Amino acid sequence: MLLAILHLAPLITAPAPALLHAPPAHLQEGSTAQEATRGGGWEALESMASAELGEPGEQAARFLRQHRPERDAELPADLLIENLRLAFEARARFPWAKDVPDELFLNDVLPYAILDEKRESWRPMILELTAPIVADCKTSKEAVQAINRELYDKIKVHYNTGRKRPNACATESIEQGRATCTGLTILLVEACRSVGIPARAAGVFLWHDDRGNHTWPEVWVEGRWQFTGADEYDAKGLNRGWFVADAARATAGDVKHGVWASSWSRGDTTFPLAWAPRDRSVSAVEVTGRYVGDDEKVADALGQLAEADRALGEEASQRLLMELWKERKDALAAELTEEAEAKAYEAAGQTLRIKERVFGEAPDGGHSLWISMHGGGGAPARVNDGQWENQIKLYEPAEGIYVAPRAPTDTWNLWHQGHIDPLFDRMIAAYVALRGVNPDRVYLMGYSAGGDGVYQLAPRMADRFAAAAMMAGHPNETKPDGLRNLPFALFMGGKDAAYDRNKIAASWKEALAALREADPGGYDHEVTIFPEMGHWMQREDRVALPWMASRTRVAWPKRVVWLQDDVAHDRFYWLGAAEADRKPRARVEASVEGQHITITSEDVTRLSLHLHDRLIDLDREITVSWNGEPAFVGEVPRTRAAIEASLAGRPDPSLGATALLIVNRP
Repeated sequence: MLLAILHLAPLITAPAPALLHAPPAHLQEGSTAQEATRGGGWEALESMASAELGEPGEQAARFLRQHRPERDAELPADLLIENLRLAFEARARFPWAKDVPDELFLNDVLPYAILDEKRESWRPMILELTAPIVADCKTSKEAVQAINRELYDKIKVHYNTGRKRPNACATESIEQGRATCTGLTILLVEACRSVGIPARAAGVFLWHDDRGNHTWPEVWVEGRWQFTGADEYDAKGLNRGWFVADAARATAGDVKHGVWASSWSRGDTTFPLAWAPRDRSVSAVEVTGRYVGDDEKVADALGQLAEADRALGEEASQRLLMELWKERKDALAAELTEEAEAKAYEAAGQTLRIKERVFGEAPDGGHSLWISMHGGGGAPARVNDGQWENQIKLYEPAEGIYVAPRAPTDTWNLWHQGHIDPLFDRMIAAYVALRGVNPDRVYLMGYSAGGDGVYQLAPRMADRFAAAAMMAGHPNETKPDGLRNLPFALFMGGKDAAYDRNKIAASWKEALAALREADPGGYDHEVTIFPEMGHWMQREDRVALPWMASRTRVAWPKRVVWLQDDVAHDRFYWLGAAEADRKPRARVEASVEGQHITITSEDVTRLSLHLHDRLIDLDREITVSWNGEPAFVGEVPRTRAAIEASLAGRPDPSLGATALLIVNRP
């Protein structure tokens, strides 16, 4: 059998990643296969396959040639040979590939093309991109999910109708940095095939209501065909996508309104190409039955997703948000109880120990939370422990839970290393879930090295806090731009000259005033420099607490200025960024006026807009422009899926979005 021979072929070995673009050994000058290529592409392929891979290679070459479309009669030998070789190598290299049935390997892994896209030698490039993504995956399902989650950000290609052609090949999409559903599908199918996972394109020529076509990937995992959306990763798994409700209304046997999947093996049916309706060169199999519910498991998934994507009214969406938040809060409480009782939170490989004091009775809505960071840094642990002991006694709010965390390290930059952000998020979540803290009344403050932390954390985590106060610190490289919606107080001794703290505080006073003047709706601030004081301000800085307490977080500001720090984040207020766009110093400005959203940025290519009726009327049409160019026009439905995604990414009921819109830079 072919299967047994394929798995025993001794010539198939995994290539070293550094050599993926080097000429295959059998194509190097002087080899037998190199001589064979001089006789024509397909003849050379069969000659090489027989000489180098024996019967399984010869059988694979014959299959490709027998079912190839007429347009591919003159393909170059090096493209064909390299494609065959790397397909066989993938079958030997990746654990899931060894169990792929022969007929699926031939039809849905081996072919060098998916639809009618431009022919190219894509396997070396795509394999080099994909192999690291799946390196730690144990199953083909894990691999497919990892590819869909990471590949598009890695190559910086996302949905954009500005592409030159709908059926772009991989290099065309990558060169343009954009693709539509078909180009995105081709990329994912090629990536899956490059690591030995059977994959194909599925799609409709027209939806049931004739409003347009769509293409998406299908993958063979867990012994059956399943689907996903290209560049539409869903953490809940496969058989999910925005299009499933429409696919469930497809018409079996109808060329235009059925669902078809590409196939290399020639049959009686062809894939209906919406961009080339007269082209009958791409073979296909009809799969409508799977989408309209013939397969029970797929039908269940379709029904669940249709419910998740069903449009909700404003009142219903808010009610569902509260229900889902309760579930999320209960799960957080169970997860964090042990850490909260130990007063030690774990994240990013570090531990954050805390001390706390409680002041006053909890008002309606819950206690406020005050996070107060100690000084020290760059000193023995006993010195920083002493600073921690001092900090818990330093301030007394009129009401609230006052927390002094102990920095996880003793380095100079105690409070602005990358592990601080997830540790603070975890601590805040615990206080909200377990102690009923009001998430709109969380305050940040710090003295000396703790003040350094406020300078750094307040702009990059502004959406977590109601106000922040910096005492006697140094900002290093950080900028105040991200403070647009966070009231910020700064206190400094006029004689605190170490590291030019006093001079820098004065410059921040001027910068904040200039930002406020240019944008009167933002940059609420208070700067006090005590002329006769040095680094210790004799507790005169305590006036910050009532000033802060009078502020409540603005969870849905109409204008956002997001300037990423060297520790980058995936969400800031109602903006979200893909991994590829989370770069230090990347800047985004976004504003809402009426039903129009304006985005200004040259630093990112794609944004997620987490929307709520507190920000914009979701019952009416929304328009979005990016750098002055139209980026979106239409309605954005409130859905369960949007709420779940928002709470999963940020367990905060006040920031819970009810609608989600993905926008690409034109």
